[in-house]
Amino acid sequence: MRKILCLLLALCAAPALAASPQDSLNFLLKSDDFREVTPADGVVIDLRYASTNNFVGQDMYGPFKRLFLHKRAADKLKAAIALLKHEHPGYKFVIYDGLRPRSVQYVLWNKVAGTPQEKYVADPKKGSVHNYGLAIDLSVLDDKGHELDMGTGFDSFTPLAETQLEKDKLASGELTAAQLENRMILRRPMEEAGFKVLPEEWWHFDALPADLVRKQFTIVE
Repeated sequence: MRKILCLLLALCAAPALAASPQDSLNFLLKSDDFREVTPADGVVIDLRYASTNNFVGQDMYGPFKRLFLHKRAADKLKAAIALLKHEHPGYKFVIYDGLRPRSVQYVLWNKVAGTPQEKYVADPKKGSVHNYGLAIDLSVLDDKGHELDMGTGFDSFTPLAETQLEKDKLASGELTAAQLENRMILRRPMEEAGFKVLPEEWWHFDALPADLVRKQFTIVE
C-alpha cells in the first residue's frame, strides 16, 4: 500500500508532458489565435531549438519547424519589420525562436536547473511568455546578410548579455559603443512597435507583460 501511495504522489507531482511538438503544431494550425511567420514577411528564420545549434546541443522541436506567434505579437512584429526597414533599408530581423511549446520548456529547464544559468530560463511550472506565443528571440542582419555584433551570441547566459547591465559593461570596456548601438538598432523598432526587451537577454522581447500573459492567455503545451 505504501508503494502504491508513493507512486500516486509522484504521478500527481509530475509535469503534464502528454503533448508532443507535433500535438502542439496540430493545435496551432486549428486555432485562430496564432499566426505563422515566414520569410515572405521579410525576415530570416533560424529556429535554433529546431536544430543542434543551441546550448542544449539537440533538436528539441522535431517536426515543429515552423515559426508561430500569437496574433497580438505577430501584429507588433509586422510593425517592427516596417520600422527597421525604414530606418535601415536592407537590414532584416533574424528570428531564433517564437512560440515554444511548454514540453520544450521542460527540456531547457532541466538543462539549467540548479546552475547559475537557471535565472535565464523560465520555470515551466509557471510558463515562459514564449509558451503563449507572446515572446520572440531575434537579432539583426545587415544588408550583406551578416549578423550585427551584439557583444554576445544568442543564448549566451552571461552578465554581458543582460540589457540591465549595459551601462556598466560599456564603462568597463567589456561592451563597445558599436556593440551597444547594434543592440539599439534591434531594440528601437521593437520597442516602438510595442515590445519590451528582457532585462537579462538582449535578444528576448515580450509583446505583453508576463503577469498579464499568464492570467489572460492560454499556454500551448
